[in-house]
Amino acid sequence: MSLYDNIRELTFFLRVTEESSFSAAARSLDVDPSTISKVVQRMEDRLGVRLFHRTSRTLRLTHEGERFQAAVLKVVSAIEEAEESLNPSLNEIDGVLRIGSTAGFARLWLTPLMPGFCASHPKLKVELVASQTPLNLAEQQLDLAFYSGMVPDSSLVARRMTTVHWRIFGSPEYLKRHGTPRTPEDLDGHQCLNFLPGSFRSQWPLNDGHDVRSFTPSGPVAATDGDVLCQLAVAGMGLVRLVDARARADVESQRLLSVLDEFRAPGDPVYAVYQNRRYLSSRVRAFLDYFSEHVPAD
Repeated sequence: MSLYDNIRELTFFLRVTEESSFSAAARSLDVDPSTISKVVQRMEDRLGVRLFHRTSRTLRLTHEGERFQAAVLKVVSAIEEAEESLNPSLNEIDGVLRIGSTAGFARLWLTPLMPGFCASHPKLKVELVASQTPLNLAEQQLDLAFYSGMVPDSSLVARRMTTVHWRIFGSPEYLKRHGTPRTPEDLDGHQCLNFLPGSFRSQWPLNDGHDVRSFTPSGPVAATDGDVLCQLAVAGMGLVRLVDARARADVESQRLLSVLDEFRAPGDPVYAVYQNRRYLSSRVRAFLDYFSEHVPAD
C-alpha cells in the first residue's frame, strides 16, 4: 500500500471517530458513505481486528479501535510538531481543543481563563465537556481532562497543575442558633449538608493533630452539586464542606464563616491528564502553559 493510501485511510478513520457516524464523516469529506464504509472494512481486514462497534443507532470504538486511535493521533501530533518547527507562521494555533472536567472545576477554574486564552488564540475553538461521572479520554474524544485527587487510569500522563483547598463553612445565623464546632467530634451534633453517599467528597477528612481522619456527617439535604450545597448553607440549613474558591464570594460578604480551620486536612492535587507526553499537540501545550501562568500551583 502506498503512503498516500495509508494517509487517506487514516484521515477517513479519524473523521469517523470525530463524527461518530459514517454518513456524517462522508459529508464532511465530500465522499459517498459507501466509500467510508469500504475503507474502514478494508482497514479492519488488514489489521485483523474490529475498530468499531456498529448498531443501527450507534457507532463507537472497540478497545482495539481506541488503541489504534491513540496511535494515529500520535502520528498526527508528530506531523504537526514537525511543521511547526520548520514554519513559524504555523505557530498560530487552530482547530478544536476538547477539555473535560467536573462542572464545578469548569466553573471555578476553566471558564475564568477562557476570555484571555481564546483572545490569544482566535483561530482555536475550545469545547468544555463537564461531567459528574468519570471521563474517558478516548471514548469522549478529549484532548485532556482535569482530575482532583486520584487519577483513574495509570496509562495516562498526569501533570500536577494546582491544589484545591477545602474548608467547612456555616452561615452566621446557623452558628448563632447551633453554636460553633470546636473539634471534629462536634460535627456529630450539627446538621451537615453533604454530597450524596458514594461520592469521595462525602468524606470530610480532618486533621486531629495526630493523623487525618475521615468523617461522614449527615443532615437534612444531600446533593451532587457544590453550588447547591453552598446556597443551602447560606440559607442557614447547616454546615458544609466546600472548596475555598467556591465559597470565596460568600465569605467576603460574610454570608458564610469558616469553622474548624485548625483541623484542615492537606489540599487535593489537581492533575491535567492526557494521552502521551511525547506527542502532545500544540493546542494542549498552549492551554497547559496558559493555565500554569494564571493559576497558582498551591
